[in-house]
Amino acid sequence: MKYSDIVDYDKLDPVKLAAIESFSGTVKNTERLGIKVVAETMGEPAIALDVIGQDYMLAFNVEGLGTKNLIADTMFSDSRGKGVKYYESVGKDCLAMSTNDLASIGADALVYGDILSSGDSNWFADTEKAKAIIKGFKQGADEIGLAIPCGETPTLKGVVNESTLDMAGASVGIIKPKENLTYGQNLVADDIIIGLEASGIHSNGVSLARKVAEQLPNGYFTEMPSGKLFGEELLVPTTLYTRALIDMLNSCKINYLSPITGHGWKKIMRAKKPFTYKIDFVPEPSELFQFLVEKSGATEKESYFTWNMGLGYAIMAPKESRDAIFKVSEKHGINAFDLGNIRDGNKSVAIKPKDIVFE
Repeated sequence: MKYSDIVDYDKLDPVKLAAIESFSGTVKNTERLGIKVVAETMGEPAIALDVIGQDYMLAFNVEGLGTKNLIADTMFSDSRGKGVKYYESVGKDCLAMSTNDLASIGADALVYGDILSSGDSNWFADTEKAKAIIKGFKQGADEIGLAIPCGETPTLKGVVNESTLDMAGASVGIIKPKENLTYGQNLVADDIIIGLEASGIHSNGVSLARKVAEQLPNGYFTEMPSGKLFGEELLVPTTLYTRALIDMLNSCKINYLSPITGHGWKKIMRAKKPFTYKIDFVPEPSELFQFLVEKSGATEKESYFTWNMGLGYAIMAPKESRDAIFKVSEKHGINAFDLGNIRDGNKSVAIKPKDIVFE
């Protein structure tokens, strides 16, 4: 099984690049309001908006959940499952997809708005499912400290499958002081790379995980060697990194922040500057990832491109910031690990322990 057979970035990425090129001509339109789009953040996980004459910037991101809610749909409809409880996870995950990206440029999330698109309004007739999703959203909002003052529930018959939802949302944040803005502009060779642990699969590479479940006699209710259910481990909520990252930015110098989402470990080199990101340490993949690799037959390179393999965020910073980053990470209950450092060279990620190179 290959993720590229389901989601082909070779087809998607050129469209994204074309959009950036086309829309770059619109960025000056906001200057009539005294707000300048920071053009250098185009192509980053979020966009910065410089409010001229003020001591802060705004930030914006829009992101979808993907297909993770289909796991909840399947497990909810099975008598072996735990009912609507599974939908709490996907609500929190949907919010995490946007806010984790927003934090990557140094923004503290202020507000979030969700879009829950159905193929049939009858999906909402089971109000307990909808309430569970809302509960998940609220849990994430309270953990981060943001407001959810709006949302939308369109019915898109003929566009969205009638048995499920298309879940997405957008967030706005504040960058204060302005010096907290980070998009890789200060990256230099010899910066260290620190990893923050992922809670699980998060919401990337889920389509391939669903393919794995289809091949198992008991599907999502397959017991892994520890006795944990495959589906329930896939639905472990995504780690919310905002509070930890903002604390780090306020306590030490950080030169780049990269959420490990689509493209897996290749995302480490997302910054525009041409460096080689040398990885000397790789954390032991959790039971879930070992199970996914075994059952999918994916090569190690495919696995580290498809899934986060235990790495939720990569931080690039000067050596002297290391202790502060680890201290803040421990405070927020997130495991951190030394991954390697940045070198002069061709733009690539060289994962030495696995003999993997992404270019």
